[in-house]
Amino acid sequence: MTEKRVLIVDDDDDIRANIKDILDELGFQTDTAQDGAEALRLAGHHQYDVALLDYQMPGMDGATLHSELLKIQPNIVSIMVTAFAGADGAKRTVDLGVRRILRKPVNLDELLPMVAEA
Repeated sequence: MTEKRVLIVDDDDDIRANIKDILDELGFQTDTAQDGAEALRLAGHHQYDVALLDYQMPGMDGATLHSELLKIQPNIVSIMVTAFAGADGAKRTVDLGVRRILRKPVNLDELLPMVAEA
């Protein structure tokens, strides 16, 4: 498997750490950010294949973050992970080019193939 670099962005420390641990064990190279500003700083220094984005975060939501990440890394694939995106939020993320939307709690059987295929 080609090692993919994944950016995990979530304001929940436990979710961020759990996803990181699992992806690290599977051979992915991961970085984490607790908010959009930190994610954009990391994206300015590292090239990512995939971004796992929480939809609802303080300061910048996941849809806005996706748009900003594309300005820095036009080929990044975003997967939105959320418990909160209603119909309007889901439509907005899809309209902005987010590849997939997953509901929290994250089902790893759904997430892992998406990350591997991205």
